[in-house]
Amino acid sequence: MFWKKQREIEELVLEHVHLVDSTLAAFAKSFRAYVEDHDTDTAEKHALETHQTEGKADDARRRVETRMLAGSLLPTSRRDILQIIDQVDRLANAAEEILDYLLLQRVRIPEEIKDGLLKIAEISDEAFDEAKEAVTCLFRKASDSLIHTQRIEHLEGDVDRIERKITKTLFKLDVDLAWKLQVSGFIQRLVRLTDRAEDLSDLIELIVAARRV
Repeated sequence: MFWKKQREIEELVLEHVHLVDSTLAAFAKSFRAYVEDHDTDTAEKHALETHQTEGKADDARRRVETRMLAGSLLPTSRRDILQIIDQVDRLANAAEEILDYLLLQRVRIPEEIKDGLLKIAEISDEAFDEAKEAVTCLFRKASDSLIHTQRIEHLEGDVDRIERKITKTLFKLDVDLAWKLQVSGFIQRLVRLTDRAEDLSDLIELIVAARRV
């Protein structure tokens, strides 16, 4: 019975991860439509999909929390899983926040930094792929999660370097300061995706370390 309940929890957690993955996929389509294709209508369509899928992820999260409160697992395991789904959920929230900022303010993206922004988005996709694998490994062979957390840390470092480069380029442009600050605010929000992936990575490493004690 215990292992059956544990399996149910695992399936619920991975369902939540899958829905956050779908949220980030819709986000990526919206982001690229706006930044790369200058297609606001398509960006708006995929932004709506992002919000709708994030709502489904919230529902899945609540199902996990309800099952946790039913006492299906040991207290330490419950705490670990609740922390994991909270960190995963923050990725979906970050995606929503980025699109809200971009689309509500109709941020104009300077051509000089467009490629850098697209590269950050691409790396963010890779970071979440590694995060999915790290979470899955926790239910299989926890130590294997560390392979993926190390990759996340490397990817987050790549994003930091690109962020510094494009921010420097932005503030060298001969444009209004207000525009620079608006675009800078967008950059700061965009990099939160990999920041939050790294937060999840750090949490997983702590969980793995605690299980070894």
